[in-house]
Amino acid sequence: MGGCKKSTDPALVIETVAAERRTIALSVQANGTVEPVDIVEVKSKASGTIVRMPVDIGSNVKTGDLLVQIDPRDVQNQYTQAAADVSSATAQRATALAQRNRSAELYKEKIITAQEMDQATLDFANADANLIKARTNLSIARVRLEDATVRAPSNGTIIEKPVSEGMVISSATSSASGGTTILKMADLTKVRMRAFVNETDIGSVQPGQSATVSVDAFPNRRFVGLVSQVEPEAVVQSSVTMFPVLVSLNNFDNALKPGMNGQVTMDIAHHDNVLAVPSDAIRNSRDAAVVAPVLGLPADSIRAAVTAARAARGAGRGGTVSSTASSTAQGGDTSRRFNRAAGDTTSFRGRSGGAASGTPSSFGQRGGGATGTFAGGTGGPMFVFVKKDDHYSPRLVRVGISDFDYTEILSGLQPGETVALLGPAVLQAQREQLQNRVRAGTGGGLQQQQTPAGGAGGGGRPGGGGGGGGGRGGP
Repeated sequence: MGGCKKSTDPALVIETVAAERRTIALSVQANGTVEPVDIVEVKSKASGTIVRMPVDIGSNVKTGDLLVQIDPRDVQNQYTQAAADVSSATAQRATALAQRNRSAELYKEKIITAQEMDQATLDFANADANLIKARTNLSIARVRLEDATVRAPSNGTIIEKPVSEGMVISSATSSASGGTTILKMADLTKVRMRAFVNETDIGSVQPGQSATVSVDAFPNRRFVGLVSQVEPEAVVQSSVTMFPVLVSLNNFDNALKPGMNGQVTMDIAHHDNVLAVPSDAIRNSRDAAVVAPVLGLPADSIRAAVTAARAARGAGRGGTVSSTASSTAQGGDTSRRFNRAAGDTTSFRGRSGGAASGTPSSFGQRGGGATGTFAGGTGGPMFVFVKKDDHYSPRLVRVGISDFDYTEILSGLQPGETVALLGPAVLQAQREQLQNRVRAGTGGGLQQQQTPAGGAGGGGRPGGGGGGGGGRGGP
């Protein structure tokens, strides 16, 4: 592809930039809400009136701290009665044991009958069973007494308090409804953000990816976390399909509170030290052919470049490994994912917001500019216009990921080469040229239609040649 002449428009200034190495990162953004990782509902196994509740919403508690004291009088009386029953059963067992031992001696001396000996043995067995029963009842009464005192099952913060002192609650074991919820608590040193990601972006979000969270309460602070889970079931919000994504966050200073609204940015790709050019420098074959005349290039120069590239690629397949195949062999699955050939139509966006699609910055919105995609862009050959000695020539390139501002160049360009920036000014000039051509073509068509109307035979219409002949040779 040889150099071509300068732009035909002397008033148009074409900006240029050199290809350079830089870092390109792609991310997906979504809005979400902070929530606890685990919420513990505290219920009481005892029923009764709350007589003491030393905690309130926001209180930090440790394992074993007192949360609620239920009126213990009934269970205390039951415990006292059970303890007395144990004492009585112990005494009765001791008496029955002594009576059995005495009866055994008398039976050996044949003073008592066998029936009397059996009765003494039975009395001891009953006394022993009564003692076991009394001890069991005492253990149950002790547990019930302990249940009247509700303590924190773990470290955490009180986040909800639906009851207060003086209220009568039902136990979780005796009530069909599951009992009264006394408190809700959670460990707020570890929280998560539940974000809703658009279905068009969810394929690029995977557990383990790093994420940055900002909340409205701390606009100048960033919280670092990890994507912990991508929920499989979608949620439809305002006719938009979203997928919940959970991002785990450390919250040692308790700055993040449940219910805070914020935005999460998930890093889905990060390429360091890659060759890149501004996205405005890249155009697909259709847009490149339209813009080429603005740079003083013939419209068919793009077609010639594509033909030459295909021929070179065919020759490469015959004797050497093509650049695409080499990239795939070296990079494996990762290379296939991030470094697709220019003709690949598969891509996914790295845009902001997570709900609105990116807008290509090219004429007609045909995707000539960066779409924040993995390699392939709009599908088809991608071009840059390389400047050398004040002349431009089209160059076919393979593109990688794009962050809208810059696009990675996989092959076809060398560091330091200068390319044209086809920004708004160039596109506006191209539009004006197209409009002028349309006006010129329309005027010519009207003139051609008027000539046959005043001449012979109506030969200006399709198939009107015979009419023209009649005009020449008519009677």
